[in-house]
Amino acid sequence: MDRAGSVLILHIACLYAAQCLIPAILLIATPKRSILRYLSVPCTVLIAHYAIPVATALGPGFVWCESARLFLTIVFQCLHLLLINPKDGEDLPSGQSQTFGSRLFAATRLFTDPRGIHTPWQVKNAPSQPEYYNRWDRREPPRARFLTRQISIAIWQYLTLDVFATLALQQNREQSGTLPPIPRWDISTEQWIERIISNIMAGFVVSRILIDFHHRVFSIILVGLGLDSPANCPPLFGRALDADTVRGFWAKFWHQLLQRPLTSVSGFITWNLLGLPAGSLLRRYTNVLMVFFFSAVLHVIIDLVQGIPTQESGAMLFFTTAPLGLMIEDGIVYIWGLASGAKNTSQKGPKPIWQRVLGFLWSMAWLGVTSTGFFYPNTIRPQNQVLVPFSVASHIGLAAQAGVLLVGGALLAKVFEVEV
Repeated sequence: MDRAGSVLILHIACLYAAQCLIPAILLIATPKRSILRYLSVPCTVLIAHYAIPVATALGPGFVWCESARLFLTIVFQCLHLLLINPKDGEDLPSGQSQTFGSRLFAATRLFTDPRGIHTPWQVKNAPSQPEYYNRWDRREPPRARFLTRQISIAIWQYLTLDVFATLALQQNREQSGTLPPIPRWDISTEQWIERIISNIMAGFVVSRILIDFHHRVFSIILVGLGLDSPANCPPLFGRALDADTVRGFWAKFWHQLLQRPLTSVSGFITWNLLGLPAGSLLRRYTNVLMVFFFSAVLHVIIDLVQGIPTQESGAMLFFTTAPLGLMIEDGIVYIWGLASGAKNTSQKGPKPIWQRVLGFLWSMAWLGVTSTGFFYPNTIRPQNQVLVPFSVASHIGLAAQAGVLLVGGALLAKVFEVEV
C-alpha cells in the first residue's frame, strides 16, 4: 500500500478511536440524565460524516464497508445507551469498575460489541459456545484451544473465500459489458431459479463466511493479545437449521450486531413518540418495519462505500420488504393453528421433517427473490468480487485448492466439531 493509503488508514483509525471514546467517557463520567450526553449524537454523526468518505477512498473492500458499519452502529448505540435506555458507571459489569482505565475499557466495549455479550443487555438469540469446549468442563474455553480452533477455521474460511472470489471474477469477465446496471425482473422461470440459487449462495454462504471470517480474526487478535476473554467471543452466527423460516433466518441464524441499538431506537419512536398501544399488532410490525428501515439506510451507505450509487442500490427494497415476509409467515402459522385446532401455534418440540423442508423452501425462495437488487450491483462490478488480499488459487489452481478445502473441511468437522 502506498503512503497515501497508509495515511488514510491512520486517519480512519483515529476517527474510530474518537468515535468509541467520546460516548464511553460520557457514559462513565456523567449522570444518566445529563444534558452533556446529548452532545454524543452530533459528535458521533459528525465523526461518521468524516469517516465514511475516507472509507470510500480506501474501498471497495469488505474491511472498509465494515468500518462504515462500525461508525454508524455506534451512533445508534449512543442513542440507546446514553439517552433512550441510559447507563452509567454503576451499570458496568461487576469486576470491571475498579480503576478509571478498566471502567473506560468496559464502557468502550459496550459500544464496540453491540451484542452485549456477558452483560445484562446481551441479545436474546446470541449463540452459545460450541459444544467442542464442553469437554474441558471449565467456565470458559481454554485460551490455547480457542486460538487453535479459531485460527484453523479462519484459514479454511480464507481459502474458501478465495475460491468463491476467483470463480466470481471469472464469471464477471465472461459477462463483461452484457449486464445492465439494474437487474431485469421479466426473465424466464429457469433464469429465476438460477438467480435464486446464486443469491442464496451469495447471502447464505459467501456473506456469512466473509462476515464471520473478519469477526473471527478480530477475536483471535483480541484474545491473542490478552485484551479479551474467549468467553466473550461466542460464534457470530447461529445454526443453518434455524433458517427454516424468514424469522428464524433474521432472529437466530444471522448475526445480531444491529439488533439491540436498532430495536431500542424503533421502540422509542413507536412507544414514546407515536404512542402505539403495547402488545398491539400495529406496534409490533411498526417496530419491525423501522428496524429494517434503519438497517436499509445503513446498507445503502455501505453500498456507497463499495462504489454503488444510491439509485442502483437494492438495499432499501430488500430490507424494507423483510417485514412483509414475516407478516406472511405469521399469517400462515396463525391460519394453520386455526385449521389444526391447536391452541398454541408456537413450536415447543422439534419440528417434523416435512415442516422443516417446506420452511426452508419458503424462506430460501423469499430471500432468494427479494435479495436480487441487493446482490446484483456487486456482481457486475469486478472490484467488489475481490474478497481476499492475496489469492492462493491463482498460484496452485482452483482444482487443487478445492481438494484442500474438502479435506480440510472434513478434518475441521472431525477434530474441532465444527457445525454448519
